[in-house]
Amino acid sequence: MTTIKKVALVAAVILCVLIPAGAISAGATTVTSETAYKAATDTDPHLALTPYQQQMVELKDRTIANALSGKASAAIMKASLSAIGATSASALAAASTTASGVPLSANVAKNQTPQKTSYWCGPATVHEALGQLHRSYSQAFLAPELGTTPSGGTAWSGGPTTTGHPVPDVLNKHQPFYYVPQEVSGSPGDQEVERYKDRLTGDIGLADAPVVGNAWTTPYSDFWLVGHPRTTTIKHWFDIYGYRISGGTTYTKYEDSIHSADSVGFNNEVPAYSELPSHQIAHIVGGRGYVW
Repeated sequence: MTTIKKVALVAAVILCVLIPAGAISAGATTVTSETAYKAATDTDPHLALTPYQQQMVELKDRTIANALSGKASAAIMKASLSAIGATSASALAAASTTASGVPLSANVAKNQTPQKTSYWCGPATVHEALGQLHRSYSQAFLAPELGTTPSGGTAWSGGPTTTGHPVPDVLNKHQPFYYVPQEVSGSPGDQEVERYKDRLTGDIGLADAPVVGNAWTTPYSDFWLVGHPRTTTIKHWFDIYGYRISGGTTYTKYEDSIHSADSVGFNNEVPAYSELPSHQIAHIVGGRGYVW
């Protein structure tokens, strides 16, 4: 059982920048849980998906569900998922009736790259993801496109891009696989966790496409990215390059741009590559989400 802490609210939290617990006072206001803390300190506008994004979510979920249920072969589903964004709903027309499913483990190329500044986790992660999709763009090139700033890092939503979701918009701009953002509640339930697992295995196992996570951990959290301090509030983009399923548990493999990033004080504590149970990742991105 998690020990409940009671501290003063932090008025603002910056992506990839640390704020010690209790370092900033917000009067007498206090919270007693991670969910309440995130709700009280959240400044993201949480923009709704566009109609086209909603359509693509339905298409991608249906495509993955067909493979998971054995209604279509993994090979056919991989071709369909890879075509999403280029051929839209017509990609499903080729589905076969060969039972299959997804591989028990899969990954794209590992290419961890240290972020160039303390607030460039967004550009570094998009650089990594595009590299895994055979596209090469520097962090310096991507930072302006993402709207990354010293005071706010790279936003989950509300950025200066087509839909206001900077990371999927910039990913979609530079390669054909269509990415959509998925918000996760501050305290995700079982359905949200299972949905993340399905999409993780679908993107990586069927389409050879990485997933991108947006972590939000606090002193109230139950789970943290490996090597990250547990007494501070951190928002951090990270690249998810693989998964494995063992004994009924799905594990997420990810790379962390903080490793060897001289601008981040705890960089030596963070491995380049780590693995955590996927239900923990779903909680780590709670209050923000993932791009798939």
